[in-house]
Amino acid sequence: MADYKWPGPLTPYAHQRATAEFIVEHRRCFVFNDMGTGKTASSLWAIDYLMKHREVRRVLIVAPLSTLNRVWLDEAFKLLTHRRLVLLHGAAKERKQKYLSDWEIGIINFDGVQILADQIAADKKLDMVVIDEASAYRNITTRRYKTMLRLTKDMPRLVLMTGTPCPEAPTDAYGLARLLHVENLPVTFGRWRDMTMRQVSQFKWVPRPDGFKAAFQILQPAIRFRKEDCIDLPPVVFETLEVDLSAEQRQAYQAMRKRMALEFDDETTITAVHAADKINKLRQIACGVVRDPVSEEYIVLDYRPRLEALLEVIAESSTKVIVVVPFKGIVYDLADKIARGYSCEVINGDVSLAKRNDIINRFRNTPDPHVLLVHPKVMAHGLTLTEAATMVFYAPIFSNEETKQIIERINRPGQKNKMLIVRMYGCSLEQKIYQKTAAKAINENDLLELFKQEILEQTA
Repeated sequence: MADYKWPGPLTPYAHQRATAEFIVEHRRCFVFNDMGTGKTASSLWAIDYLMKHREVRRVLIVAPLSTLNRVWLDEAFKLLTHRRLVLLHGAAKERKQKYLSDWEIGIINFDGVQILADQIAADKKLDMVVIDEASAYRNITTRRYKTMLRLTKDMPRLVLMTGTPCPEAPTDAYGLARLLHVENLPVTFGRWRDMTMRQVSQFKWVPRPDGFKAAFQILQPAIRFRKEDCIDLPPVVFETLEVDLSAEQRQAYQAMRKRMALEFDDETTITAVHAADKINKLRQIACGVVRDPVSEEYIVLDYRPRLEALLEVIAESSTKVIVVVPFKGIVYDLADKIARGYSCEVINGDVSLAKRNDIINRFRNTPDPHVLLVHPKVMAHGLTLTEAATMVFYAPIFSNEETKQIIERINRPGQKNKMLIVRMYGCSLEQKIYQKTAAKAINENDLLELFKQEILEQTA
């Protein structure tokens, strides 16, 4: 706090100074600051300070692919112009060549770590690893997790950053605590689950009264600042918008529901996988498409009521608009129709990283595009899109954590307008999904319950 000059054009907030100091003081720690509180800048300043005092020589930053360029590289170039940076992304051969260069701060995506695992393990200069959105390492059974556990076991410094360490249950804490090598952690996940959860049926577990308290105790040392405690942002208003299904949609919906009920005359044969597949088909019809059972091609239905409601929201917005569309089958037809009145771009898994970065750059810095149609999987982390103050969920998604992450793209420092989050639904199924994801992600029991309510009971 006394002797650091805080390089770059930004003036750090008090909570960013405290976070950077915490990282410096703790060799292995958690940073649980809320989304949008500037964790990226805090960690970069801490890294720079440690390098200045020769505490570390080389740092590897591990982050979601979507944040490598537009979040980490941009912020590092802005704040630490005097440091040697490298983006460890590209073909395997290109990554390996880049790793051999003379760099101080390397930025890599989660899956890229697997490609360079041998080089990382043999790197004697590497003193520190920072993992952004560390909740991606909750599952201890994955190859991704096992590789990171091996690489960071003896790492002098390790920082795990996420605003959602336990998004669903206290059991989420186990993987993160094990990665940090927290003391007094049960040897197995099963023992930890038994300590923090209570089994109420064959497949359903609920947190014990002291479950989250136990999770808090093992996720230490940690620092956390809530956004509302440290940054003055405009308010967020949520609006639920009920829209009609067209006659064609209603007909297709009822026919699909009856067909599904006939397939499952015995409830015991229904699995969560079956339920999810059938529910998604109904969700697609509500959005405006149905898949031909023979050709597997999407057939666009008449979805004018939902389209007209969406266009009204766009027209009434004084800022740019982000529309979250969970299905590929409808997004391009939707984009074509929106483009008749507004400049519009699509960002989903079909769009290359380079084109995605170009679209985001134009969205942030030029008048066009005015509307972004985005898939939730490519927008859940890191980006600042405060040019938009209106966000529309064209249909519900299953993950509470993902929903929060997406909303935080606009609810961040730099936002000057009151924010509006619109949740659209056209049938009871979609409404129930919003209700169930209000506090958590939908699990297997929820899927089975939805299937039973929407298909078996409605057609009985």
